[in-house]
Amino acid sequence: MALSREVMLAGFSAGQARGLGGGYAGLVALGSTQDNAAPITASMHVVTGADATKGVRLVGEVGDSVWLFNSSASVLKVYGSTGEAIAVPATGLGTVNAAYSQTAQSVVQYLHVTPTQWLTNKSA
Repeated sequence: MALSREVMLAGFSAGQARGLGGGYAGLVALGSTQDNAAPITASMHVVTGADATKGVRLVGEVGDSVWLFNSSASVLKVYGSTGEAIAVPATGLGTVNAAYSQTAQSVVQYLHVTPTQWLTNKSA
């Protein structure tokens, strides 16, 4: 995605340019199931509070991209919305309603590619 200042050079206002680039919000992992995990509220989050049981829930439309940085020292559980699966690298397309275990201190980009499937792009 282009930087906001690049979009502004094309004639968009500062507010429109920032909106096109996505938003950032801090997020605290909650709950221990898909139903009570903290829902994402922006396209970029630094997530705190993960303890290998707490999690977040992806919410989005096909074509959306979400970046999560797990700043905790433990695994972050990441769920899709009800009926969705998250691909697990090197193992397949994932299991519907199951959590993806995002490792500590890692960045993962989640891409919503179909109404029921998220793909992952994980940092080293």
